[in-house]
Amino acid sequence: MQYHWTRKDLNGTAVSVTYSIVIAAGDTAAHSVVTDSWTPASAGTEQLVFTIPGFAVTPQSWTCRT
Repeated sequence: MQYHWTRKDLNGTAVSVTYSIVIAAGDTAAHSVVTDSWTPASAGTEQLVFTIPGFAVTPQSWTCRT
């Protein structure tokens, strides 16, 4: 399984590096994604995108505090 984070703010779209999770056939255990940090320039959205197999999680939005 491969995935990345897609983030959008006033600077445009930023895509994280691609991460992998290896899951053996028949494995039903819970698995976690890697978290990484990013400093947005404005309010925007962040979305977790699985590329293999393809699936996108609904984007989450945020507002920056001033």
